[in-house]
Parts: sequence; C-alpha cells; structure tokens
Amino acid sequence: MEKLGRELVDGVLHLEIDVPGKKNALTDTVRADLRQAVTEAQGDSGVAAILICGAGGGFCSGGDISAMTGEPEVARRRMDILHDVVRMLIAGRKPAVAAVCGPAFGAGLSLALCCDQVLADTTARFSASFGRVGLPPDLALTWTLPRRVGEGRARRILLSSRLVEAEEALAIGLVDDLVPLSELRRAAHERAVELASFTRESKGHVKALMSQAAGSLDDILAREMDAYIALLNSEEHRRARAQFLSRRR
Repeated sequence: MEKLGRELVDGVLHLEIDVPGKKNALTDTVRADLRQAVTEAQGDSGVAAILICGAGGGFCSGGDISAMTGEPEVARRRMDILHDVVRMLIAGRKPAVAAVCGPAFGAGLSLALCCDQVLADTTARFSASFGRVGLPPDLALTWTLPRRVGEGRARRILLSSRLVEAEEALAIGLVDDLVPLSELRRAAHERAVELASFTRESKGHVKALMSQAAGSLDDILAREMDAYIALLNSEEHRRARAQFLSRRR
C-alpha cells in the first residue's frame, strides 16, 4: 500500500516515500501527503528540520507515468502540488536533508536537490531521466542542478539523461557526503539536527536569501510548467509513455 511515512525524532520530521509497486514513484497520494506534511512542518514549532528518504532500498523513481494525462488543467493541478513542496523545501523556514539510497530518477532527483543537503550511500544512482519519456525537467531541477554541479555538467546530465553513480555524484558536488547504507539514516538525521542547531529565524532568512540569489525560483517553475504541458501532448511523449508502460506489464 502506498503511503508517506511520518516520524518525528528529536525535532526532525522523517518523511519516508513508500510506494513498493512503483519504486517509490510520486503518486497522487504521495504528492498530496508530502505537501500536507511539509506545510504542517513549516508552522509546527516542534519540527526543527525535515528529512526525506525512501523505503525498500530506493529513494524515488520519479513521477507516476501511469497517472500522467494530456489534459492541461489536470496536469497543472498535479504539478502545482509538488511546486508547493519545492518552494517550501528550498525557501521555507525549516532546513531539509535528503537521504538517498538506490535510484533517484527524474522527479526523484529533483526532489532530492530541493533539500539543503543530500547524503547518499554507494548504492545511490541519479538520472535526469525525463528525456526518456519525452518530457522536460521539473521541480526546479534546471535551477538547482547547475547551482550544485555547474552549468556545463548540468547541461550534460539534463540533455543525455545519463546515469550518475554515487562516487561521481560526490566528486561533482551532486551529493554532499557518501556514507555506508547501514549508517545513512543516522547520518542524515545528525546532519538535519546540525542544520537546525542555530536560531530558527536566522535559518528562515538564510534559505530565503539563497533561493533568491540566482534568479527567480517562481519564474523557473513557471517555465518548466509551460514546457511540461507542451510536451505532455506531444507524439514523442505518447510513444515513450506507451513503451514505458508496456515494459511494466
């Protein structure tokens, strides 16, 4: 059964994506629960930081391809839910840490890079796999990825959809630290506690200032949305989507 697990530990809200049949894809249920959880955390004085992880040996395989529709208004409503999450993780008051094991593909990669810190283990694999299904990057990846790895590397990752293994991800700055799988959750939790250790007002200002330092996040999200809607109805996407779904049967 798909769900978003929640556990508050020492002021850190652990959010675990658990969609076993779809490799932790961002289903409509998980999207809605993620927005609710992150929204509530922003206003909860008992939550000092957020930790996002995945169940079953994987972080997140990206969007739920089977639920995608060519109807523009439906697609915009689904994407708007995640855009709210993006804004709160990047510019909200609470620091966020991603703990990545296994695949972080497509929107899974985007979600991880919305966090202030990304910790991974050696099984982690990253791919901006949008092109494989005929869609553009989303969830501010065109904003977050160049800031982490530089524009040249970001262009190669985005245009090729190639796989980035854990060791390379560390070397190019895609992730902040590699730790053994057995220690990943503990290390990510400790990092979240560290980020939450100074005054909360200061954290909120730091995140807001950094989110504005390299252009408008809202402009990027709007442009990504327009590209997503345009390509969602393209023949290339329809073919790629049909091929993807046929392989899962």
